[in-house]
Amino acid sequence: MKRKLNKILALLMAVLMLSAMLAACGGNDEPPAPTPAPPAPTPAPPAPPPGPGDQGWGDRESDGASTAHIPDYPGEQITLTVFTAGAGQVPSRNNKVLLELARITGVTLEWEFTPGDIDQKVGVLIADGEYADFIAPGQHRGQFLNANAYVDLDGLIQHYPNLWRHFGLYEQRLRNATLDNSIRLLDIWGRRYYINDGEDINYEPDYNGPGFYIQKDVLAWDGYSNPTTLAQYFDLLARYTAAHPTIDGLPTLPFEVFSTDWRSFSLKNPPQHLIGGRNEGDVVVDPVTLEVEIYQDKWYAKDYYQILNDAYHNDLINPETFTRTHDQFMSVIAQGRVLGVFSQHWAFGEGEQVLIADERIERTYIPLGLTFDRDEPFPYNRQTHSGIIGGNGGGISVSNQNVERTLEFLDMLLIPEVHTMLTWGIVDEDFFVTPEGRFRRTPEQKALQDDPDWRRDNQGWLIIQTFPSIEGRLPCGNAASPGDQPEEKFDNMLDYDREFYSNYFLPNGMNFSQRADFLPLFQHPGYSEIWSLLSTMDSEAPERQTFDAITEAQMRYLPGIIMTAPGGFDAAWERYINENYVPIADEIAALERWIHLGILAEIEAGVYA
Repeated sequence: MKRKLNKILALLMAVLMLSAMLAACGGNDEPPAPTPAPPAPTPAPPAPPPGPGDQGWGDRESDGASTAHIPDYPGEQITLTVFTAGAGQVPSRNNKVLLELARITGVTLEWEFTPGDIDQKVGVLIADGEYADFIAPGQHRGQFLNANAYVDLDGLIQHYPNLWRHFGLYEQRLRNATLDNSIRLLDIWGRRYYINDGEDINYEPDYNGPGFYIQKDVLAWDGYSNPTTLAQYFDLLARYTAAHPTIDGLPTLPFEVFSTDWRSFSLKNPPQHLIGGRNEGDVVVDPVTLEVEIYQDKWYAKDYYQILNDAYHNDLINPETFTRTHDQFMSVIAQGRVLGVFSQHWAFGEGEQVLIADERIERTYIPLGLTFDRDEPFPYNRQTHSGIIGGNGGGISVSNQNVERTLEFLDMLLIPEVHTMLTWGIVDEDFFVTPEGRFRRTPEQKALQDDPDWRRDNQGWLIIQTFPSIEGRLPCGNAASPGDQPEEKFDNMLDYDREFYSNYFLPNGMNFSQRADFLPLFQHPGYSEIWSLLSTMDSEAPERQTFDAITEAQMRYLPGIIMTAPGGFDAAWERYINENYVPIADEIAALERWIHLGILAEIEAGVYA
C-alpha cells in the first residue's frame, strides 16, 4: 500500500540521494523496495493570535481560582462517550468537580476502560467501525490512525481560541503524527505556559520518565548511597533482601520486570539507557552522526540480560513477574514489597499513590540513571523541555455526531479557571488563596488529595489524563498543578522526604528536593523521540512489519532467556539472535535508514527549532 507523501523540501534531496547510495552499497543485487521515509515536514509557521505560545499567556488575565463567575452553558446538555485503551475506574457520579464541569460546558462524560486484552478490544472496535465519541488510544494510536478512526480537525481547531493558543505553536508536530499531514490527535501533555518573571524554572514538574527505580528505604539503609552502575544496584538489592526477607509479612520482591502488555518497556528498553541513550523506545541514535541502530541484538543487550539471568538465579527476580497483569503489578507495588524496577514513573504511579496515602513514604521510589561502568549517572530522559511531541494524545472519532460541541468542550477545558478546578479543586474546599494571591493547601487537604480513591471521586484528574491540559503556570502566576507550586513542594513536603533528600546534594551545595535531582539534565537533541515515529507508522509498511517482528521476538523469548538454566545463557542468546535477527538483517537495516531519514527531515524542517 502506498504511503501518502507530503511535498519533499528541496533541501532534503541530498539526504534522499545519500540514502539511495547507502542502499546501493549494501551488497545486495536486488534490494527490497524501501518504504518512503517519513513525510518531510514543512517548516512550522508561527502560531496565529491570540497566544504567544510557550512564552506566556499574552494579555490573558485571570485570578484562576474559581469558576463561580462562569455562567451555565446556554445550550443543550449532551453526553460524550470516551474510550480509553487501558485500565481505569469510572469516577463517582457525585464528583463535585465533574458536576461543575457539566454545568459550565453542558457536557457529561461516559467512560469505557479496557481492563482485559487491549489488543483484542481494539481489533474488535476497528473491525466494527463504530467508536466512542472520543478515543484515548494509548499505545494503539497507530492502529486507530491507520483505520481512519479520527476526524480531521484541520480547518476546525483554528476557530477555537484556547485550543489554538494551546496548539498553534506546535501545529507541524500535530501534523507529523499523520501520513497525510492532517491534524487528528491532540497531545495531552507537554504544553507549558510561562510568565517570564524569572521564576518559571521553579515551576518545572518532577521527573516522570524511565529509570532504574529503587525504594528510598533501600538507599537510606545503605547510608544514603547513590549507585551508578548496574552491578552496584543489584548488589544493594541482594544485601537489603538478605536483611529484609519479608516486608510487612510478605516475601520481599527485589526486582520486577513487567512483561505482559504495552508497558513491557520494563522488559525491553533498559539496554538503550545503560549506554547513554534517551527514551527513543526501540533504537539508539548516535548523538553526533544521528545514525540509528536497533539495539536488541547488540552486545550491551546481551550483557544486560546476562545480568538479569544471574539475578534470577540469585533469587532477586521472582518468575511470577513475567506473567503479572498490570493490575497485579500495581498490587505488589502498593504492598510496598518491590524494592526495584526498571520502568517509567507514570507507569506505576497508581500503585505508589497507595503507599503515599498509607503514609509509607519510605517505600516510594526515586530513579537512578544506571550505567555499566561509569561513576556518573546517565540522564536517561531528563531533558530540557521542548513542547509537545505530536501524536501523544487522543482524538475525536468519526462516529462522533457532535464534533463542534466536542471541540468547544476541549476549548473550555483550557480556560484557566476551569483547569484550576480540575487540578486544585474547589476553592475554599480543596485549597485556599493567600492574601498574596498564592494557591495553597493545608496538610489535611493535601492528605485527602494524596488518596487516589478520594481524588478519583472528588477531583478532575481523569480529565487531565485524557484531554489536552495546561502545564507550567496560570495567568495569575500560580502553578497549573499543586505538585508544581514551589510553596507546596517545600512547605508541604512530607517529613520523611525532607529528611531523605537532605542527605543528597546538588553541585551548588543545595539539598535534593525531588526525584529529578538524581539525574543530570541534558539538552533536547532537536528531534522527536523515535517511539512517536514508530507508533504512527503505516501498519502495512515493510519497516513496520520488521519493527513488529522484533517486538514479538522480545516479548516471546526474553523472559525464557532470563530464566535459562545456569550455564545455558550463551547458547540461548545465540539461538535467539540467529533465529530472530540474522534472517531479517536487511530489513532491519532498511528500518534503521527509514528512522534516520525521519530524524534528518525533522531537523532540516526546524520542527524543534
